[in-house]
Amino acid sequence: MEVLTDEQVWARVRSGEAEGFGLVWDRHRERVFRRLLREGIRSIEAEDLTAVVFLELWRHRESVRIVDGSLLPWLIVTAGNVARNARRSRSRYRAFLARLPEPAEAARAASAGEEDARVPALREAMAGLGRVDRDLLVLTAVEGFSVATSAQAVGLSEGAAKTRLSRLRRRLRSTIDAAVVEGEPS
Repeated sequence: MEVLTDEQVWARVRSGEAEGFGLVWDRHRERVFRRLLREGIRSIEAEDLTAVVFLELWRHRESVRIVDGSLLPWLIVTAGNVARNARRSRSRYRAFLARLPEPAEAARAASAGEEDARVPALREAMAGLGRVDRDLLVLTAVEGFSVATSAQAVGLSEGAAKTRLSRLRRRLRSTIDAAVVEGEPS
């Protein structure tokens, strides 16, 4: 029985033969997993990220670079990129959690009626936004993506995204300022 190279298997995958992808998974899953472990990723997360690497392989199936008949170099490089992205994501999440008030402090302020008047105004203003505007705002302001990346994610040009964000900031600022003025004692 002839053993096919990754390049031969991948040609079959690209032509629609689904079993070939399973063969690539079987051949390289363990090496990708070990690469993620060497990046300092915990075992349980490395399992998930291994799947992400192979998802990226599928997403980029038309442009994957095969080196000496093997997909493994591409998979290893992608595993490193996926690991770095996961670390950055964890770091952003930890920074977000660090900015949140302590639960006891937030509960004490809420029970004393000290909720910032801007919070409900912001929630209401966000609820009134269209899907594209809300997604664009969340991607840039909350998730920290660039305007260019966010624009591409929501299907806009970068210029259109910048214009929308500028209008959104003005609208949200005026809504929040109005809520603060209304909330002040006369």
